[in-house]
Amino acid sequence: MRLLIVSYSYTPALTPRAFRWAAVAAELVRRGHDVHVLCAAAGAAGRDADGVVVHRVRDWLLDGASRVTAGTPAAAAAPAGGWRTRLRGGVRALWRALYWPDFACGWVIPATRAARALAAEKRFDWIVSVSHPFTGHLVGLLSDAHARGTRWFVDIGDPFHLMHEPSPNNHRLYGWLNRAVEARVVAGADALSVTTASTQQLYAAHFGLPAERIDVIPPLLSLPPAPPPTPRTGDEPLRLVFVGTLYRRLRSPRFLLACLAALQEALSESHPHRRVELHFYGTLNDCADEFAACPPAVRDALVTHGMVGRAEVLQAMVDADVLVNIGNDSEAQLASKVIEYMAVGKPILNLVSFARDTSVAALAAYPAALTLARDAGLSPATVAALREFVLAPPAVPPAVAAAVRERYSAAQVACHYESIFDSTSLRS
Repeated sequence: MRLLIVSYSYTPALTPRAFRWAAVAAELVRRGHDVHVLCAAAGAAGRDADGVVVHRVRDWLLDGASRVTAGTPAAAAAPAGGWRTRLRGGVRALWRALYWPDFACGWVIPATRAARALAAEKRFDWIVSVSHPFTGHLVGLLSDAHARGTRWFVDIGDPFHLMHEPSPNNHRLYGWLNRAVEARVVAGADALSVTTASTQQLYAAHFGLPAERIDVIPPLLSLPPAPPPTPRTGDEPLRLVFVGTLYRRLRSPRFLLACLAALQEALSESHPHRRVELHFYGTLNDCADEFAACPPAVRDALVTHGMVGRAEVLQAMVDADVLVNIGNDSEAQLASKVIEYMAVGKPILNLVSFARDTSVAALAAYPAALTLARDAGLSPATVAALREFVLAPPAVPPAVAAAVRERYSAAQVACHYESIFDSTSLRS
């Protein structure tokens, strides 16, 4: 079967979509399929080490794919004040208020041209469009797949019309257009997939679809083999590690920072010689000021690493005493990091903002997870439970981590996609 995957983000970008589809594409090649990928980056087409043919078409405007590679700082240093700073800020705010459908809008025209040319030349069996960002689905819609006898698979990583934080665009200006275009995408697709059952129900309700028409394909685990832990001395600080991207309104660190402050105070009373560090791997976005506002003792315990390579992130997870997940302020999304955390077999501190957070169900059978609800606050009993969990967390049997790695492996996820490719007939 010949496939074209349309994804704004692809390896070497450090994004969940890039990780997922690089692994799926490689697995599909191993299963005998001819796989092409159209992504946003400068460079000539070529077959990569996994046998995937990668076509790179640069975003005309912002080249956003280049901003999610290793070496990106956690938060850019604030430039000096003055009229230039205010002008840049004003231009940025105006741009964000006007672009559509999202930050990747500069990719729509060149990618659509490339997709049409490739479809005419290669006669693909399927075009698979990928979000986030939604621009990938817009390219899929405009590629006119059905005119060439090609089927169209829409793989939804994050909602678009139904997503308000972080908003893909100016909802006040484009809310009606977001719904209209996403409705066309959903109606025109020969197959649809999402990553959680809650997202499946959300789309079924809002777009009038039978739930069974939307397949749930779970997150994919794309970690390399785990390295051995780094040797440590007994007097080193307890190491808490968070991996991911922060957003003030979707995934705020505020409750985590409060937990750290409470934990420091509790340890100072019961274990005065025990110190704790909290490491952040990923971008802080609009949350940098929340770090700056912390008390000095908390700030001294924070270590921000920015965007780093997968190998460094995996080593950090292996070396952590406790891994930290911050749930989304959305019941339609499950952070892929939760799966990676379980696969590493480390204790997980899970911070949620509401009871229906998808991470709660994902971690229900995991033997070393402590879930704290933001709205419940930090009572003395909660702080005591947090202290005991950090000091003496339950062990995770190797078989548990192995089962997670198998369930969410590239082979299992690619098999699910392949079964849909094989079973879905072209609509008349």
